[in-house]
Amino acid sequence: MANYDFSTLNDRDLEELTRDLLSKELNVNFQSFKPGPDKGIDLRFSTINDENEIVVQVKHYLGSGISKLKLDLKKNEVQKVASLKPKRYIFCTSLPLSPQDKEEIKNTFLPYIQSTSDIIGKEDLNKWLDDYPEIQERHFKLWLSSIDIIKKIVKNGVKGRSEFYKEKIVKEITLYVPNKTHNEAVKALNNNHFILITGAPGIGKSTLANMLTYQFLAEDFELVYVREITEAEEALSPEKKQIFYFDDFLGAITLDLYSSRNADSAIVNFIERIRNDKHKRLILTCRTTILNQAKNISDKIQNSNIDISNYEVRIENYTDWDKARILYNHIYLSDLQDEQKLIFFQNDFHWKVIKHRYYNPRVIQDITKKSNIIDSDYSEKFVLDILNDPKKIWEKPFNVQISNISRLLLLTMYSLGGGIYYVTDERLKEAFNSRINHEVVSNNYQREGNEYNFALKELVGAFIIRTIDKNNIIYSFFNPSIEDFIFSYFQNSNEEYLQLLKSSVFFDQFKYRIATTKVKGEKRIDYSNKNSEKKLYEIFEERKKLLKGFYSDSNINIISTLIRLFNKDEIKVELLERINDLDISYLSWEDRDNLSEILKYIAQNNLVHHINNLSDLIKILSKDALSHYQIKSFASLIKENSSYSDFINDSKINDCDYYNEIQKNINDSWDKFSNDYMTDTYGIDKTIEKEELEDLINKRKEEAIQINKDIGLDGSEAIIEYEFDTSSQIEFNKEKSKENDIKIQGYQENARNEVLDINKLFNSNSKDGDLFILPF
Repeated sequence: MANYDFSTLNDRDLEELTRDLLSKELNVNFQSFKPGPDKGIDLRFSTINDENEIVVQVKHYLGSGISKLKLDLKKNEVQKVASLKPKRYIFCTSLPLSPQDKEEIKNTFLPYIQSTSDIIGKEDLNKWLDDYPEIQERHFKLWLSSIDIIKKIVKNGVKGRSEFYKEKIVKEITLYVPNKTHNEAVKALNNNHFILITGAPGIGKSTLANMLTYQFLAEDFELVYVREITEAEEALSPEKKQIFYFDDFLGAITLDLYSSRNADSAIVNFIERIRNDKHKRLILTCRTTILNQAKNISDKIQNSNIDISNYEVRIENYTDWDKARILYNHIYLSDLQDEQKLIFFQNDFHWKVIKHRYYNPRVIQDITKKSNIIDSDYSEKFVLDILNDPKKIWEKPFNVQISNISRLLLLTMYSLGGGIYYVTDERLKEAFNSRINHEVVSNNYQREGNEYNFALKELVGAFIIRTIDKNNIIYSFFNPSIEDFIFSYFQNSNEEYLQLLKSSVFFDQFKYRIATTKVKGEKRIDYSNKNSEKKLYEIFEERKKLLKGFYSDSNINIISTLIRLFNKDEIKVELLERINDLDISYLSWEDRDNLSEILKYIAQNNLVHHINNLSDLIKILSKDALSHYQIKSFASLIKENSSYSDFINDSKINDCDYYNEIQKNINDSWDKFSNDYMTDTYGIDKTIEKEELEDLINKRKEEAIQINKDIGLDGSEAIIEYEFDTSSQIEFNKEKSKENDIKIQGYQENARNEVLDINKLFNSNSKDGDLFILPF
């Protein structure tokens, strides 16, 4: 049985639900319209003989309680009903009503309410929703917020993301406005099992992705929240229903597309695996500019077999009605004062907001949040100024509402987040304490000893989010627009970032947030000016011996930073000296990426003949790969740079021991990853024909042998002699094929006159003398 408390509906949502249910129950067509100050009508059924044949009043009174409802009915509504003289009056509320409550309300409205059956409470609405499931399905937000569904969402999402808790989910559902784009996204996911949601910052990509995720969690899918594609590969479980959610999936890896991580191949391959698996779904979000940039960098993304652009869902094109509901929902749930909310309901100001060329759902969220504003400044001008320049929303909170210590923490956190979207507590604390120590030495700051915790108390919930992830505490920005604001803050004065770098602790603070050459579409602080670059180099020279990476070799990180940021002629001597001094016995994942980047730089800048230890660098890079993608990455490096392929080929003739070491290293890696590579192929879990499955495995073998050939090696035994259990795979595929594909539902939109409905939504003010009051 339905058991809704209707808390995710605003007053207008409840009115529309009541209209649909009553129209079905009584088999009449109720009309809703703008109530005036002397009316008392939310819905009405009119006949030729009586304009007020049936009048319906809908009162939400969410959180107010039954006592206040009864008092308001006696004080404000009885007189209105008496002036209307309806033949039949029906009263509806979302509050639970006892038989005694109904009797008392009936007596209040005698003779217009003649039976308690015309008094509708929470229990009656729930019964009708059971009787008319098609109406329950049509009201998408209502279905998604049912107690049983929320329990499922929390249970299935909690493993993947610790912020999947009830209050956050309910609030997001309450604010959400389902629209045409939601239906397009549902269709794409149902047809293709994955979707790429693109759009401008703040347009609603993550919100849409969250709603789609909630729908699948309600179908008992397990959430795998992905920060790197390797996490998705490791978590993939054939027997489970899983939804993989990769938010801003290119934002964190675009830089890796320049180097060796083969992130583009991994993403394309993973999408191919998901596409026709009934047990799997994949949701990707990406800023349009980042997607275009990635396509320019990566032929694999630009020209992938799956044609990734076919599954993009652009969400720029909200209708005016969508924009109006988004604005209304945020005002309705806002913690603004009533007089601040009222500006949207006067002088047709709602139209100025809805029609604004820079209307953006995230900006609407920001301008209706009390903590983001100074009360005395809230006005039509303030709202329009923020719409014109959304970064301004954070100026006063940043400059006025938080302490200087908290500002330093935010700026430090920004410097750490270029490669990934979150920062660990350990790294943030270390970098922040270094910054405070710098302030003590350079600016006579008097340390109190608890600055870190003090700043976190000010910032968590307002500027940053604190999350427990696999028993680790991590922090991310509360809103991407905060990151945009801080970028502008530093861009306007890159001297400020230089001050931060003087206390830097990690190589990331140099490598990801700044640039000495301008790259279109990238948000990196500009140091292309010769004087700025010189200052930057001087600071790096001071700090480089103190900097840390992610469990990685400092010397490799220094070289990587030098080639990313500085003029090759100026760094050539130091660069060659450091490369020739490299003595490495083991490579972490980050080391491997950095060394591939360094070797690519050496080849592209004709420096190979200056490198004395080239054989050692190539050999260590061939050893102990951490995935089959890294074997392929190594092969690409060799194949794409003739100086390295010539080097391998020469060693086959002139240095057999060395050549055999390379062969052994690759063989050892294939021993570990041959099965991963063979089963990581599109179609292996689809076919139920033995010959077709064997052809897929044989084709994969040939591809692996070609990878070795690209390096200049013979095929590895682990590949050539690989045997796949085709019988077990076919049995597994047969069982899967019997299951029905799981489809999620979109929503049904009622036909409407947009302009009239928007004006009804915002112009329903009552007027008592000169005092305007809110319509809810």
